[in-house]
Amino acid sequence: MMRGPETATRGGWKLVLVCAVLLGACRDPATASGTALYVTTHFEPTLLLTQVRVGGAVEQAAPFGPHVLPEEPTRLLSSGETLRVLLGDVPNGIQAKVSVEGLRDGNVVARGESTVQVRDGYEVGVTLRLEPTTSDTFCLGCNGCCQNGVCTNATQETCGAGGNACVACDAVRTDTCDARGICVCGSNPACSELTVDHCVNGQCRCGSGGPCAQGQECVDGMCRCTANSCGGCCSGNTCEPGNTKDKCGKDGGVCKKCNKSCNAQRECTN
Repeated sequence: MMRGPETATRGGWKLVLVCAVLLGACRDPATASGTALYVTTHFEPTLLLTQVRVGGAVEQAAPFGPHVLPEEPTRLLSSGETLRVLLGDVPNGIQAKVSVEGLRDGNVVARGESTVQVRDGYEVGVTLRLEPTTSDTFCLGCNGCCQNGVCTNATQETCGAGGNACVACDAVRTDTCDARGICVCGSNPACSELTVDHCVNGQCRCGSGGPCAQGQECVDGMCRCTANSCGGCCSGNTCEPGNTKDKCGKDGGVCKKCNKSCNAQRECTN
């Protein structure tokens, strides 16, 4: 399936969008002569590209582009589509660098470039791959998650669902990615509480033991009474309310023994 070529002219060079769909070595006969670069781009269809921005540099000649093709984004582009850069009077054997940016909704979502040697009077083929510029590209129709524009099965390293961006699960506090695309520890939520510090065999633990008691924080694999875990006072590694004469205090400080009493502010009165 062919259509009329879309062109753009800039000071001695001309871009021609040759094919609407990749059809082998399809070319427009009306433009099949002269020194030219015949550029074929490949990319993941999930990038949903609607335009490309093409430019480049030629040794001993003025740069070409950038120019956006097609001028109006009326359809999704297909991987393998081609465009033709007609060059002016340039020396034989020089180097040309072609840069292509893939656009979606006017935003750059992929890039690629390639270098080729120009042959005077000949059409030189250039093939380049457009790689995603960001890892958070959405993958249309994907049950797993999207990584670098590619639909990926959910694993602990690539967790997600519904074509959204993949995330890497915390290898210490989780051990799998569930069917919802959420990082979990076994059938339990990720080990994010103060009372635990890692996930082992689907269980959240502190060091070699189970979760710490209420009022304790797991620090370096040990259950400790800290300012983060205790609103009262710490008697060793036990969190006390901190409102008695013998154990008075607050904010995780060391419990004090008062001479008289412990007031409502959990301070000793003498």
